[in-house]
Formats: sequence, C-alpha cells, structure tokens
Amino acid sequence: MKELDLSRCLYDLVQQYPELREIMADNGFAAINQPGMLQTAGRYMTIPKGAQMKKIQLATIINVLEEAGFLVKGMVK
Repeated sequence: MKELDLSRCLYDLVQQYPELREIMADNGFAAINQPGMLQTAGRYMTIPKGAQMKKIQLATIINVLEEAGFLVKGMVK
C-alpha cells in the first residue's frame, strides 16, 4: 500500500506518486493540470489546504485516495 502524508506539499506527493495528479484533477483540483501550477503553487499547497480553498470536504478526498490504494497519514487541519 502506498503511504500518503497529508502534511507534505502536493508537488512532492505527485513526484512520489505521479498517478496522484490525475486522481486530484478528477476530484476538484483541475488546476493541477495547468502549465506551471504544480511547480509553483504545488510547492506550498497541501491537500488539506487545497480542499479548504476549493470547499471540498477533506473526508471525501481521503476516501477517494483510500479507494485508489493509498494509506493516508498526517491528518492536518
């Protein structure tokens, strides 16, 4: 099982798990596919921060990630 730490920035997580980019884009984070977005905002944006900005329930994102085979750790508010 792939361990995903929610306290890490999205850029680092996508570098470790490239499939995460598509999962996030399909679940409300479409901006992740815009040129340069991951390399700039993604370096400081975490999944919890992004979910809050997009008004997406973090629990929903966690469920999607777990269904995709990730073990979600590092719960951050």
